[in-house]
Amino acid sequence: MGLDVGEVVTGEAVERLGDTALAHVAEQTTVFARVSPAQKNRILQALRHRSHVVGYLGDGINDAPSLHAADVGISVAGAVDVARDAADIILLEHSLAVLHQGIVAGRRAFGNVMKYLLMGTSSNFGNMFSMAAASVFLPFLPMLPTQILLNNFLYDMAQITIPTDNVDETYMRRPQRWDMRVIRNFMLFMAPSARSTTS
Repeated sequence: MGLDVGEVVTGEAVERLGDTALAHVAEQTTVFARVSPAQKNRILQALRHRSHVVGYLGDGINDAPSLHAADVGISVAGAVDVARDAADIILLEHSLAVLHQGIVAGRRAFGNVMKYLLMGTSSNFGNMFSMAAASVFLPFLPMLPTQILLNNFLYDMAQITIPTDNVDETYMRRPQRWDMRVIRNFMLFMAPSARSTTS
């Protein structure tokens, strides 16, 4: 298969390792052999504790706990009912290329959704901040509700092409996680520019 195997870790070795040591070994190991269902689950959890996004492919009854515990559980149409029920994705084609295409499409969609959220949040934050600041100094509302709605509608119309936008290759290489800190940091970055535009 062209894998750089290195040292193969067996189930006996996994049994002797504590959780911390297993997490380190799991990051360095390409192939585990002769592992029990419980050991598979331990390896999976060890990787997740190291902030890895873990996919698990299985089709048997013993695979159900790991399929359920993984970030993405993958099974096949011919798998046992328990495995299919525990899986997030069921492959109908006999090809792993489908998974690759799905991963690429998912990462691209996530990247474009984040673009829209950041752009929409900055627009709405600017409107809100400008209205709040202007209402302190003006005896009337700077914008009527219908004007704000029209502004948001026109802005959203301009963002219609975002789903087809390209995403940077560096962004596509690793799975991304939803993180509210990104939005918060972006808002903190936008606050000084919003203040300068209102003054």
